[in-house]
Amino acid sequence: MKAFATTKRGRPKRAAANDNARADSHESDLGTPEAQLKRAALAQGLDPVAAAHPLDLLLARGLIDASMHRAGFRYAGLYRRVIGRTDVSYGRLYEGLSGETGRTLNGNSDDGDLAAAQLSFRQAQAALRAEGPVVAGITERLAVFGAWPDWLVAASQPMARTQRELDLLRRGLQRLSSGVRGARAVIANENAILPRLP
Repeated sequence: MKAFATTKRGRPKRAAANDNARADSHESDLGTPEAQLKRAALAQGLDPVAAAHPLDLLLARGLIDASMHRAGFRYAGLYRRVIGRTDVSYGRLYEGLSGETGRTLNGNSDDGDLAAAQLSFRQAQAALRAEGPVVAGITERLAVFGAWPDWLVAASQPMARTQRELDLLRRGLQRLSSGVRGARAVIANENAILPRLP
């Protein structure tokens, strides 16, 4: 008798990310009725799809602009690629115990791509941390980990505190937005001065 089953239980995963549509229909899975009600309450009259992530809701409400939105998601993607997963799961531990090892999350990545991602992430992280630990903490919690701030979920906070935290978040996202553009320029300049190999 095996200690751990080698087959995976549960619902099979689809090949395409974020594609919850059934194979035989063109409609997408909107989640449970409770989840739909929660998203609708968070959206407060806007499209409930905008309540999927705090950055989406901030953009839909007009509290940040599109460049800040893109920079936040780009930083989150770089964080996941360089640092690792941001959610807690014991699946990898159990896969290792059952003998399923050697798989990578992104099988087509090479060392050059990873080095470029690490360089971009380190530059963006340094730019964000240059704004201070409070700005970096607020920005990373919201963009990378998807933590919903109290002032975004409910208007129970005093207006002065809400405005202060929003200003700090905007400052961090603006710094990431300008840092991302600067990081691309730095990478291009570094590659331009490197000697070409025969």
